[in-house]
Amino acid sequence: MRTKLAIMLGILAMLAASLVLMRDAWSLQPFQSKAVYTNISRVAIDEQNAVYSIANSKKEIHKVDQDGMLVYSYSSNEGMAADAVYMFNSIAADSRGAAYALETKLDSFGLKVLGERILQIAPNGSQIKVLYEQEYESSNLYRIGNIQSLMLQQDQLYFFRKENNRKAVLLKLPMDQPGEPEVIDELVLPEGASMKELAWTGDNTFLATSKQGILYYFANGNWTMLYPEQRSGGNAEGLLNFPLSIAPSNNGRVYYIDEHDQAIKSISYSSGKQSTDVISLRQLLDYRSDLKWAKFSHLTVEGNRILAAATDQMILANADGRIEKVLTGYKYPVPVVLKKVLYWFLIVVFAVSLFMTARMIYIDIMKRKLFLLVKQLAVILPIVLISMVGLSYSVYTSFSAEMKADTYKQLKILAANGKYLVDGDSLKLLNSPKDYGNNQYQYIKKRINEVFSLAGEDRSGLYNTIYRYMNGKLYIVMDDDDSTTMFEPFPINEENQLVIERGEIVLGEWEDETGEWMYALGPIYHSNGEIIGIYETGKDMIGVKQSNMNILYDVIKLFALIGIILLVMITILTVYLLSSLRTLRRHVNLIANGEWDVKVDIRSRDEVEELGDRFNMMAGSIHQYIQEVTRLSNSYFRFVPQQFLKVLGKTNMTQIKLGEQQNRRLTIMVCNMRGFNEASAQMSTKQNFQFINSFLKYFGPTIREHGGFTSRYLGPGMLTMFPNGASAAIDAASKLRSKLKQYNMELRAHEEPIDIGIAVHTGDVMLGIIGEEQRMEGSVVSNHVQLALDLEKVSAKLGVSVLLTESTMQELKAEEAQQVRRLGRLIVDADQEAIELYDWYAGDSELIRKLKHETKQQFEQAVDNFRTGRFYDAREGFVAVVKKNRYDLAAKLYFFECDRFVQGGEAADRHIALRIS
Repeated sequence: MRTKLAIMLGILAMLAASLVLMRDAWSLQPFQSKAVYTNISRVAIDEQNAVYSIANSKKEIHKVDQDGMLVYSYSSNEGMAADAVYMFNSIAADSRGAAYALETKLDSFGLKVLGERILQIAPNGSQIKVLYEQEYESSNLYRIGNIQSLMLQQDQLYFFRKENNRKAVLLKLPMDQPGEPEVIDELVLPEGASMKELAWTGDNTFLATSKQGILYYFANGNWTMLYPEQRSGGNAEGLLNFPLSIAPSNNGRVYYIDEHDQAIKSISYSSGKQSTDVISLRQLLDYRSDLKWAKFSHLTVEGNRILAAATDQMILANADGRIEKVLTGYKYPVPVVLKKVLYWFLIVVFAVSLFMTARMIYIDIMKRKLFLLVKQLAVILPIVLISMVGLSYSVYTSFSAEMKADTYKQLKILAANGKYLVDGDSLKLLNSPKDYGNNQYQYIKKRINEVFSLAGEDRSGLYNTIYRYMNGKLYIVMDDDDSTTMFEPFPINEENQLVIERGEIVLGEWEDETGEWMYALGPIYHSNGEIIGIYETGKDMIGVKQSNMNILYDVIKLFALIGIILLVMITILTVYLLSSLRTLRRHVNLIANGEWDVKVDIRSRDEVEELGDRFNMMAGSIHQYIQEVTRLSNSYFRFVPQQFLKVLGKTNMTQIKLGEQQNRRLTIMVCNMRGFNEASAQMSTKQNFQFINSFLKYFGPTIREHGGFTSRYLGPGMLTMFPNGASAAIDAASKLRSKLKQYNMELRAHEEPIDIGIAVHTGDVMLGIIGEEQRMEGSVVSNHVQLALDLEKVSAKLGVSVLLTESTMQELKAEEAQQVRRLGRLIVDADQEAIELYDWYAGDSELIRKLKHETKQQFEQAVDNFRTGRFYDAREGFVAVVKKNRYDLAAKLYFFECDRFVQGGEAADRHIALRIS
């Protein structure tokens, strides 16, 4: 059973280890084979046409091969600290299929940049390596840092690091191991331009966009403005176009997103020709009308192919804008699906194994018994756990809801004060991206910063966005997110329409490719009372959710600690209360083990103490009853020996039934006092019984000591049985002979010494219960018993103290048969056949033992001569024995028999036996 339990525990350990090692395969939908993209912010493509995307609001990176199979997914929060928010802001891929990602570390509110690092992800996603890391101890960077535009040229990794609004450096980073980047070039934008995006086209030529909405080309030490091509005519629409997500190609053109025209465009940066439309949202609507299209968010160019992201889809097209396919999702590889299914299968196997192990422990180890403490904990533990989980969830939901409501109140107040915070007259003077950084812009920015600086350096995670409502359209004019471009179009929806038309304060939440937000919208008024914009303030939901999760963890830890303390206290209290019961159980076990005189002492002053008193009364009654039963049982054993019952396969007298019997091979030993009839005649009846009882009391225990039992008494003698073999009978015979000498010396010092005769025979006997229902007794029935009785009688005539038969001799060990002489074949009774007898003279006196040993060989040779009919030689041999040992009665009997045959001249048959009459 221990082996089975060890095997089950080993299986459980292996299953638990497998579940831990395979925890990345956990999924609530293990059979799901497909997934869709959501909120794509950055894309890349490699030479093998594998697609890389930053999705799920900058929180995940997906690599999908050209067949649409997911290679890996990597989350920005894997192994990261809980007091910060991490998101991806750039991605690139080399010819080997390795990805390079820019990961930005934000504060717990998801707003202020704390640091950045560049990661290298192995082609199969199995290894993540940090190539470069930069921390910002104090900065005014929000949402994006100073590193941008990860690029790969001839399998070398390059990136730009912004030094200030106009200056940046181009750096090259070792790709195989972490190291310091090498400065390749330095870039300074024209006077008045504020840097937004940078791209390197090789050979000391660069592309750059400014926050004023201008696309520049740098070559031969000079900056050339490529887009917009013209800044005249007073056309407001033309003034609002600006390039985003610039991507140079190897054909001398740069591709970019024009949010105002909702199109991807290209322009030659070498010739400066007019820009052309490549892909438009209208074209996508015609191509896939079944999909919901939103604005373009990013694009990249690899060779002659364009990969663009449009919120939840990706478009793959050639350089001329011909759409090849639209990517809406990806497929999980069969091994991944099988791994998820296998994980659930392991969970099921683990649950079944755990159940089987618990069942094995309960049935085989605990014998279907449970400790009272375990039962109590089995009831209390789930209640405490459920209560703690319920309380934790209740406290968490209540606190988070209250915190959310407080946040909304705060946001609502701030949004309502937006009309005072933002000067509407200054806002109305901001009409195009070229107004970025002018006096009115700086005035509005300064007022906002002054107000929010009162909230501390982290601004309590609050962000600001100012929208300009102009010509029936809404544009982002100012945002704390440094990646946002001035006059970026923003769709008019029901919420901001309420603000524009009615001047209401609107609260809400939304999620896009840049993140998740909770916000409040308020109107901004011109001095003439006209609503010319919207002021938005809010918080990043990632930070809020993370703060809520931290609160949840703290609440769970607090309640878990309270629960543990409660369980410990309950356990201690239960153990204390059960200590009296354990004491009582311990004393019950003592009684069960036969210790009847125990007494329990319980002083708990409760019902258990009263139970202890009743237990003591019960124990005393049981003790008294057991004593009576023991005395009665011992009395029974005086009449029917316990060994006799064991031979019958019984343990006590109550199991005995009339007719019970067993056929067993036993060694029979008869021990009797010689000359008792003559001695008895000289004693009275009382003296006779006193003598017999004293004799049996002295010699009887020897039989029990050697594993035998007395079948019946023969006056001063015993018919005994030895179930354990002849050796035990011989040992008992030896002990009886030695006790005889002591008996004569101590108890009959002034009287005639007595002698005993012993005969030992082995054979099959029938033991059983005879009688009738009201009177039964144990009896031994067998011819072998009668033979043993007869042999004891003739032992005196042969001068033998211990007479053995052939069957007994065959069971003796070699060392036990050393002091034995062969008496030959003797006829004990006229009705019986001759049997081979032996004289075990080890029990004789020292003198007789010595004489018999010296004449043993001569005696046995004479016996052989007698058996073969050589009576004369036999007679001479016996004469020689008698001359040496005049006490040898067996030799004398043989001598007279031989002399009779010699004198009578009778022709003797071979194998003649000695008759003893």
